[in-house]
Amino acid sequence: MRLNIVLFYIITFSILYLEPIEIVGGLTFGIIWKILLMGFLFLPILYRTLVNRNIEIFAFLYILFAIKTLISYSSMEYLMNTITFSIKVLMFPLLYLFFIKFNKERLLFIAKHFSIVVILSFIPYMLGLLEPLGEGYDLSAYGLEGSFGLVGPFINPHSASIALAFAMIIITTLINGTNTLRENLFYIFLILLGFYILIGTYVRTGVAIYAAALLYFYLQNISFKKIVTVIISLVILFGIGLYMVETNEALKMRFEDRNKYIQHDELGSGRLTYWKTAVENWANDEKIVLFIGLGEMYAEEKMERVVGLKIFAHNEFFQMLQQEGLIGFLLFLSALFFLFGFIRQNRESQYYLHTMSIFVGMITMMMFQGGFYFNIIFSLSLYLAVLKQDNTIKL
Repeated sequence: MRLNIVLFYIITFSILYLEPIEIVGGLTFGIIWKILLMGFLFLPILYRTLVNRNIEIFAFLYILFAIKTLISYSSMEYLMNTITFSIKVLMFPLLYLFFIKFNKERLLFIAKHFSIVVILSFIPYMLGLLEPLGEGYDLSAYGLEGSFGLVGPFINPHSASIALAFAMIIITTLINGTNTLRENLFYIFLILLGFYILIGTYVRTGVAIYAAALLYFYLQNISFKKIVTVIISLVILFGIGLYMVETNEALKMRFEDRNKYIQHDELGSGRLTYWKTAVENWANDEKIVLFIGLGEMYAEEKMERVVGLKIFAHNEFFQMLQQEGLIGFLLFLSALFFLFGFIRQNRESQYYLHTMSIFVGMITMMMFQGGFYFNIIFSLSLYLAVLKQDNTIKL
């Protein structure tokens, strides 16, 4: 293995491992290094881009949306939370603007090996060689006191599940007939290992993300071979999942949406209630809230008063409506619309399906979980930059 790949793996794993550590005032290492990177590296790029007026509409709209998130009903009272959320949003267009400076080969190198690191990084935790710094899914409600689901180097089970799903999407797109048999077998091994870990996180969102992206990727330009590939893939993955669920009562309870205390009577652990409550929280507040939103913390507090849990809406669209109001919601939808349009404009690129599969995965995540996860925007930014490179070469 080449030295640059070894160094990439060591540095990437080290960053993933250190991210959950709290440094100061509730800020983790993961948040701090991203803030510093944005300040010293990305903002100068943003300044030059805006001065030269050379920026895609979707990136510009995401920047506007990030600015809007600084203004809400609770933004001044919870200033640090507001700034943190704004930075999370801003990271996406800034990453894209940063990556378009790279050549295509380097971007694809980063996407491939970052995905491999994400999956393989769970192995030392599974073998008991490392103790996780984050906390996995609490299994006490399923009769396993003091036990937790797999979390690996991530800060919580949802970030672990979502990171795994997007790593698996990228690895899946790498399997093709031009590879050697050894390469394709290695990628298949990574997908099977990733799926085993994904189930072990006890978070169903990652499974939904990967299933949606997998179906999209293989059912484009439909052919008999692709249908057979999808069927075989789903049968194998379903078989692994079914075996794990049937041999693990806690896992079975989790995927059947029940525990030793309650059984939900609606789809998705009460998500329909959360969605309805989020809209009502926004609609039944003061008039100013209709336009600028409650803000992240007030939105959570209102959810807690209604449903008894201090949580997000578990749907990014409803969450943005209550959190950022009509102004923020329309900016958010517009940014997504033009992002989709940018990808579609580059459908002649050989990496179009790769990029669209990641986009489908992101929309699936927004529908059933929500949140601005770094691993999603990192992966998507890489492939958007690849599309940009392809388009520049074509021109």
